Amino acid sequence: MKRILFGILIIATFIGCGKDDNNGNNDTPKYSAEEAKAEVKATMDSFYNCLQKANDGGFANFLYNAIAKTSKQDDVWFAKLGEKFEETYINDINSSKDNDRFDFNKFKGTYTWDNTSKSWNKEANNKIVLLFPATASSTTNNARAEIDSYTDEEILIDNQKRFLVKSAHLLISVDNTKLLEITLRNAQFKKLGRGITPTAIDLSIYTNPFNTTIKFFKRENAHYNFNFNFSSQQGCATGLAADVKLTSDDLDSFTSFEEAVESINVIAFQDKFQIIANADIKSVHKAGKKINNLQGIDLNTYIKAELYKNNKKIADVKVEEDNRGDSDLFFIFSDGSKQKAESYIEDFEEKIKNIFGRFFNL
Repeated sequence: MKRILFGILIIATFIGCGKDDNNGNNDTPKYSAEEAKAEVKATMDSFYNCLQKANDGGFANFLYNAIAKTSKQDDVWFAKLGEKFEETYINDINSSKDNDRFDFNKFKGTYTWDNTSKSWNKEANNKIVLLFPATASSTTNNARAEIDSYTDEEILIDNQKRFLVKSAHLLISVDNTKLLEITLRNAQFKKLGRGITPTAIDLSIYTNPFNTTIKFFKRENAHYNFNFNFSSQQGCATGLAADVKLTSDDLDSFTSFEEAVESINVIAFQDKFQIIANADIKSVHKAGKKINNLQGIDLNTYIKAELYKNNKKIADVKVEEDNRGDSDLFFIFSDGSKQKAESYIEDFEEKIKNIFGRFFNL
């Protein structure tokens, strides 16, 4: 059961795209079985190609240089810079730890690395700026990290203060080229029992050359939307939009997932592909069942999924029995033939290791 749900999640994350409004959704498959299989494989190849571009990008190179050791180093470069920073400003760091809060005002200033004395120097500033060599071999402070805004919110949990970030902006550049930018425009939270749950997020992250946006917000009472997009100017586009309807806004009143959720609708995309999935959780609860306990093809009763390209149907996505009698996730094509969805991602781990091999070998 868990393997099938995981398969649905993986396929929904990697298959799918942009909407072509010249073609309306239609339940009748528009591609032959062979065309559909070729298109699914091409989409997965495109996804791996995008990951390769991410690995070859400026941010990945910066990150690798920051965390990798060279033959002449006893420790990674950023660890050395961090240790010296902590030694110099230990009192401010300990104060933040004691208060369980990042004190933006206290840390404001320009911190400059002196490569001769191997130490940090601080000057007054109305924001936090760090100037340092991007690598151990750099002879100048060619890297700049900056936090120019930060706000948080105090929440009491078990009579203890907790400070949760509400907004922030971070920028890192090397040789005047932007490599990383994080912009948290808004984050809202709500106490839920003895814990905390987010009720709104508006976040954008630039990791050269990719842009990532994450948005989570309340559409109306007991109705939430989640949007994720990952794209670059090189033509890569991956995303997911989820619409979640709860049975009530009283989050503390629920005793189970099935009681809390009425329905989940998901559209995921990768290049020119979409997967559209709908989960009728209300009916699961009405039947007295649990999602995790659903067996095999019973999932088809409560979860519907279809695969499209340019809004033209490629295949149905269903749980069926394989030739050994085991239940698995299948693509059902126009001629009735079927293929395990897992077959398109069975070498996923190997490909990821090949693409990001330099990080796995650290």
